[in-house]
Amino acid sequence: MSQQQIGILGTGAYVPEAVLTNQYLETLVETSAQWIVERSGIHERRIAAPEEDAVSMGVAAARQALAAAGIGPEQLSYIILGTNTPAHFFPAGAIRIQEELGIGGEAAAFDLQAGCCGFNYALYVGERLVAAEGKYALVIGSDVCSRFTDWTDRATCLLFGDGAGAVVIGPSRQGRIIKSFIASKLNENLFCESEFSKEVSPFLPPQSHAAKHFLRMDGPEIFKFAVNAVKMSIPRVLEMAGITREEIDYLIIHQGNYRILEAGAKFARVPMDKVFVNIHKYGNTSAASVPIALHEALQEGKIKPGDKVVLISFGAGATWGATLIEW
Repeated sequence: MSQQQIGILGTGAYVPEAVLTNQYLETLVETSAQWIVERSGIHERRIAAPEEDAVSMGVAAARQALAAAGIGPEQLSYIILGTNTPAHFFPAGAIRIQEELGIGGEAAAFDLQAGCCGFNYALYVGERLVAAEGKYALVIGSDVCSRFTDWTDRATCLLFGDGAGAVVIGPSRQGRIIKSFIASKLNENLFCESEFSKEVSPFLPPQSHAAKHFLRMDGPEIFKFAVNAVKMSIPRVLEMAGITREEIDYLIIHQGNYRILEAGAKFARVPMDKVFVNIHKYGNTSAASVPIALHEALQEGKIKPGDKVVLISFGAGATWGATLIEW
């Protein structure tokens, strides 16, 4: 079966209204607003309201992406939700999004967990599902990191925020996904254990509820991994496509730390004005980071038709991947 040219047809994003500033974090942990900016580039981040979760934020981003693509929900064949912070382990959050869009039973929906690289993974899978059949897929990255963060742990609570981003992909005459890859290797410097079942299982030793399980991270090691992931990803995806670094028009890197963005730009030989930056507003929104950045870059007119854009992310697992698109 011949493969059809697949492109991103529309984008959308959602961030909660509540803003958590560096100044407020000074009241929670031993830090300073200036220190946070110097170490990460983050000035503030968004925090989900009590009634919001990865599904509700994903629905909001999805509706925008569908409207931008001119695609009705009933035309979708797949919904893929990249998330690390589901409100429920099952049923999948993607199925709840499917119901909110009013297409229960008309599409296949599932969740995908790949750390902060969840959107790149979901996009990789989605493209391959629709390319052979000429169908449409909704790909979402949505995370409510604030619910999995220990707000007394300075190593993590300064970095993370909440949000969602989405794209619709399908057959495209103008614009295409040129090449992409995903990869993984065990790295336990960023992890979040589950405490489910331990407390109630008669077959396991009793556990303390006080030992609540949150994100845990070795910051320096994760920083080194992230920089190396970017340096590995750029030449790999360019070699796959048969183009040079000089042909990159725009670079969107997972917003994990401003210093990582600078290192990636330097390695790619791309000036910083060709690298999208919104980490100062949102912090690390995990799987939502790349699709939010892509949406805002388009909204701000930074990406033009015909531009070659590289989307790169990396995350816990460890996972990493890149997608080269022509807009």
